[in-house]
Amino acid sequence: MNPQIIFFIKMAHKYIQEGHLESAERTLRQIQKMQAKNFEVSRLLGVIAAHRGEYEEAIQRFDESIRLDSKNPITYSNKANALKALNYLDLALESYDKSIALDGNYAEAHNNKGNGLFLLERYQEAVDSYDRAIALNPNYADAFNGRGNSLSALDNFSEALESFEIARSISFKAPHILASSMNIRMKMCHWDDLQEITNQLCSVAICPGSKTHPFDFLALLDDPYQISALTKQYMLDMFPERKDLGVIEGRAPNKKIKIAYFSGDFLNHPVAYLMAGVLEEHDRSKFEIYGFSYRDSPKDEMQIRVKNACDIFLDVNKKTDKEVALLARDLQIDIAVDLGGLTAHNRPRIFSYRAAPIQIGYIGFLGSMAAPYYDYLVADETIIPAEFQSAYSEKLIYLPTYQANDPKRKISDKVFTREQVGLPDKGFVYCCFNNNFKITPSILGSWSRILNKVEGSVLWVYANNETIKQNLRNEIESRGISGDRIIFGGRLPQDEYLSRYRVADLFLDTSPYNAGTTASDALWAGLPVLTFMGQTFSGRMGASILRGIGLPELIATTQNEYEDMAIYLGQNPDELKNIKNKLAENRLTAPLFDAKNFTLHLETSYRKIYDRQQAGLPPEHIACQS
Repeated sequence: MNPQIIFFIKMAHKYIQEGHLESAERTLRQIQKMQAKNFEVSRLLGVIAAHRGEYEEAIQRFDESIRLDSKNPITYSNKANALKALNYLDLALESYDKSIALDGNYAEAHNNKGNGLFLLERYQEAVDSYDRAIALNPNYADAFNGRGNSLSALDNFSEALESFEIARSISFKAPHILASSMNIRMKMCHWDDLQEITNQLCSVAICPGSKTHPFDFLALLDDPYQISALTKQYMLDMFPERKDLGVIEGRAPNKKIKIAYFSGDFLNHPVAYLMAGVLEEHDRSKFEIYGFSYRDSPKDEMQIRVKNACDIFLDVNKKTDKEVALLARDLQIDIAVDLGGLTAHNRPRIFSYRAAPIQIGYIGFLGSMAAPYYDYLVADETIIPAEFQSAYSEKLIYLPTYQANDPKRKISDKVFTREQVGLPDKGFVYCCFNNNFKITPSILGSWSRILNKVEGSVLWVYANNETIKQNLRNEIESRGISGDRIIFGGRLPQDEYLSRYRVADLFLDTSPYNAGTTASDALWAGLPVLTFMGQTFSGRMGASILRGIGLPELIATTQNEYEDMAIYLGQNPDELKNIKNKLAENRLTAPLFDAKNFTLHLETSYRKIYDRQQAGLPPEHIACQS
């Protein structure tokens, strides 16, 4: 190869590594004037396109490079990464395998294949791929990190932690590795170094290119402005606004407003449990309801129910984000509602292309999406009071109560005894069936002080993993409480899980990430919930739910008040009985479980924002309070 061309290619490599994509592209175009067809030039142009999120163009460039040299394993791995980004996961695996067939010692291809297998939820195969990458490169931090993520998904938390610690020892400043270390500690209630890692991560997560997922911070930070800043940087890094499809031009009004709900959770999942009643209650004379499902899941009870509740239900799992956005545009969807946001199995990039003239975040991610293409966020005045509005980039749709609920949810007739669920015959039963990552050292400290004051009381928590159980026992014993006073409940079928709540006396909420669906579950089953209200969206969810059921007296505004109230109710059974009676009276009359009226308020809000958009007016805060 011409020495001058070799020099320019090295320059282009350097520019790409430094993030100077325009300089790299100019250099490569200069080479093309000297040599029209060069496989490495085509490959690097593909890499530049991929860095810009232009994955279709990237694949074209990689294919061009492969036509010029079909024996380069790096190109196949690059192409596979672009296919993976477009959600063509099976094709991506084929391309990774071609790369590995050409060079079995190419560690990066094995690592990248592991990433693809992880997305397909083939976790053990992913571990095997990461292990091959590590065998080839024992200092491969990303492979150890990916291995840890896969082991965590397999509930092998101890081994996952070991992998993350090795990754952190190799690359101790990498944000995504710090995030993995923080996440696994939260999941397994292993709190050694948690505060140190969290502080370190917060300092780098708002830096461009950190790509630090904001979800984990919801259980650790009680500042809506800090959460919003972290989310904004993540969205800029991962899902920047896309202009490829252009602006949606003004349309003549549809006979019915077309509402599309987008989710990867239309199955036996909390999102479906909450939303099914709303979907069924929508007024079909005024609205046409679409379901966009992007998760390949079994046809379970809730998926069938959601599908039947939609006028048109679309499985878009195999489509790219751009294709889904185009489909929504072709269908002339008026309002697109993202039910997942930044939770698992969801795809914000669809919304970055602007799938509909109005785009709303709701129910999945408890906070601002902090991106310019989300126009509205559904809330209520408890979750986002006026003084915190500026922490949210969206305009707010204020409903009387935030959370949708389904009054048709079945509770098993099975009556559990204390003995059957491992509880002692006597004594007050506090319970919390929130996800374990929501339990913090601070909250466990409160629970320990409560147990210490209420003689004979026990704490009943959800835990489905022996490592978590032992860690929680160790932590509560370190606070002076016997480990046998913490009892663990596992997973049950949904109707039996609801019935089991009736054995407990009082649900103790976590903070700053409150119970959401879990709080509604407990209340639906007749169990009072005591919450500790913070400042963030996730930290005010419990208060919103309690106001929705007419039990504001169970909202504590400080941690000391939370502890005092829990102790008082544990020592005064008559007062607790009065609260349970009030809950029983309110259960079928208060707004929380009134799906019909909730849907009417939601539809009124949809009409208001639709009329604003049709009139050429920008989004604005709206309220539907009656």
